[in-house]
Amino acid sequence: MACGPAMQKPSLALHLAIAGLIVVMTWACNRGGGGNNAPEYEAAAQAAREGRVAPLPNDTSEDIVSWVDGEVVTDWEAEIAKRDRAIDGYLNDTDPGRAQQYGFRSGQHPQLAWSWFKDNPVGFNGVPFVLFKTLLDLDPNHENQTLRAVARIWKRQATIPAGTGGEAWTLDHIGIGPDPGDYVDGVARPAAERRSPLPFGFAWENPRTFEPLSGAQAKVYDARLLARRVFTNTSLLVAKVRAADTEENWEKDRPGFGTPGAMDRVFLSCAACHVGRVVVDGKMKFLPGMPNTEIEAQYYSKLLMLTAAAFVQAGFDPASTTPVNPAAIQPNTDAIKALYTEMLDKARQRPETLYGSSPEQIARGKIQALAIADSFPQVMQDLIAVGVKTHFIYYVIAKNNAYRRPLPDVLEDRPGQMDAFGIASGLVAIHTRRPDNSFLDFVRRDNPKSPLFIGFSTANGLPADVKGMTDPVSDSRLAADRIFKNIAAWVPPVPAPIDVKSVNFAVDRFHANWDGNQGASSRTLASGASATGDPRMVNVRIHEPLNPFIDNLPPPAYPFDSVDLARAREGKALFKATCANCHTPRNQTIYPAKELGVDPNRTLVNTSVSRYGLAALVMEACEIYGLNNKGQPGATWCVPPGDWQARLDEYFRDTPRRVAEGTNGYKADMLHGIWAQAPYLHNGSVPTIGQLVCAATRPQKFLRGNLHYDQALVGFEWANRPAARYGPNDTILVKEYDTTVPGKANTGHTFGSELCPDTAGLDPVRDRAEIETRILGSRVGALLAYLKTL
Repeated sequence: MACGPAMQKPSLALHLAIAGLIVVMTWACNRGGGGNNAPEYEAAAQAAREGRVAPLPNDTSEDIVSWVDGEVVTDWEAEIAKRDRAIDGYLNDTDPGRAQQYGFRSGQHPQLAWSWFKDNPVGFNGVPFVLFKTLLDLDPNHENQTLRAVARIWKRQATIPAGTGGEAWTLDHIGIGPDPGDYVDGVARPAAERRSPLPFGFAWENPRTFEPLSGAQAKVYDARLLARRVFTNTSLLVAKVRAADTEENWEKDRPGFGTPGAMDRVFLSCAACHVGRVVVDGKMKFLPGMPNTEIEAQYYSKLLMLTAAAFVQAGFDPASTTPVNPAAIQPNTDAIKALYTEMLDKARQRPETLYGSSPEQIARGKIQALAIADSFPQVMQDLIAVGVKTHFIYYVIAKNNAYRRPLPDVLEDRPGQMDAFGIASGLVAIHTRRPDNSFLDFVRRDNPKSPLFIGFSTANGLPADVKGMTDPVSDSRLAADRIFKNIAAWVPPVPAPIDVKSVNFAVDRFHANWDGNQGASSRTLASGASATGDPRMVNVRIHEPLNPFIDNLPPPAYPFDSVDLARAREGKALFKATCANCHTPRNQTIYPAKELGVDPNRTLVNTSVSRYGLAALVMEACEIYGLNNKGQPGATWCVPPGDWQARLDEYFRDTPRRVAEGTNGYKADMLHGIWAQAPYLHNGSVPTIGQLVCAATRPQKFLRGNLHYDQALVGFEWANRPAARYGPNDTILVKEYDTTVPGKANTGHTFGSELCPDTAGLDPVRDRAEIETRILGSRVGALLAYLKTL
């Protein structure tokens, strides 16, 4: 470098000027709208001293302030560590005093709720564990043709090499990975070294404990398993599978509803959808409460349907859109025998491949396998019934109505998304077919003036007449038949796949879900009921502490050190001026979709019939729990306060009236942990926040499911597919998202566009680097820096 006047020794005056500037900067770092001594920050500091967590109630400071303790953030790397410690403390908190302050009832606390959130199923109608593990572990090259086909339903050949290379069959396509406990320093263990027998998000529950078997006991169980294997009268077994045992009695059967029973049954946990992942410096980091951006949750239902169909020789075409006649189903005798034998051999010869290799796990595997063998006809009948019901909801109802067009697919190709309430409407039709008609009997008991009986008409106060369902009926069987007969008049009219939502610091939300179609207090049980699909099988107990748990669950810190705190302060001022009027705590406003300019489909899916029907399913689950636990603490926790109408409005808002009035739309939440909620908008149609603000840069097509992160525009990597797995033994699922597909439009929400630079003529993918440079150099760059800190 040349030396000249500019490189002369600094003068004393310059030294004094620099010193003065340092004093000013130091003062500025501690000033703001009230500074750290303002009441809201003192409250945060007090909470930190007491070991509690909470969102900042009123952040008026100009500085970046930590929700942990109300202190000004001066070192982002240190702030990451501080927030991580606070979150870990919350997840492991058992203190009764703090639990009470959080809103838990006596005896419950965050640690219990977190355990139930990740380790317990939301319902009890899953596949028995031993059978499910047998299905997952089938050899894709099995000598039995049907079992080979079933194996290839659950495992697919890896498109990105796994482990040491070579041919690999993986569960990548489901979008679920290893349990967090099976990672060492952020890297997944090889499958053979894992402690959890199932991928993260699959769970089962059984209060029974299993003691190790003595040598003599083990021989007895092995002999009994072998006896079942060589049982020659398998024709009787298969005949029982064909038999349709339809005897039901709601009141007689009720004590067994909502309980796990004797078998471990595998179903999804809350964590399956609400724990996200991101790769940080080559290591996997888990994000409690954030959306799982990879999971294909409804695709899992398709796998069960295809598995059921594989064990049917005739009478069940899973690709057809016509209803299946259960009486015409012909089981595949050889396939059922082969699966039965495979399961028994696994339990007898390789029991460590079930639950694990400890003596207790070996005992559990053998005992559970024997219990399933004794009930195998019923187990297979249940599996086939699940397949038939899934087919009816997705292929008969959805594909003949909302999903008449070939795209989007009704069951897959949407990692991190689901058409939750649109598809759930089909459950109403399913439950009108109960042999004992107990669903409509319940509705009549609960409220004989329900429109399901008095009729859906404007004369009865409904927003619109429903064809074929306006007249009153008094008989519950006639009411059930009318619902079923008029499916086309009330099921969702459009496809509406939407992103899984975050659940962090949910105390700041008045409404639940993207379109505010439920009250905040009903969100957990309503989700569990729709996911389970049967109010008689919902695990109501675990949902009670989940409301206070997610109310207070902090968002994960932005895990990269690329936060410019000076620019973040600038961005905070922009946010207050541009965004904060909508993104404010407990905002009750529903912003009309036509004014936002966004895709409206999600706001259109709940019709009046589905609203009343789905609410009744949740109410039935709640009543069952209350009756079965009468007099016990928490027996009525799921009953919203107020009269019947108030309960209905809490379970399901009157979104059909919004449609009739043209006010259907979406809510605006606080942006806690917004960095981890990519892609953006309700339908996940915009990959990064930078592209959300600067709409001209939104790509028409991009990738979803990638766990690498775009630190510049703030969102998961969206243009480049990973060249390798996140770890040699990790799972990976990346798919293309096309915004031209119905329900996936990336239009609207152009707020803040005045902050954007000129990007005219630039292609979002081809000119990505130039777009990044311009956005980061603009005021939007400051806004992105601030949003990273939330």
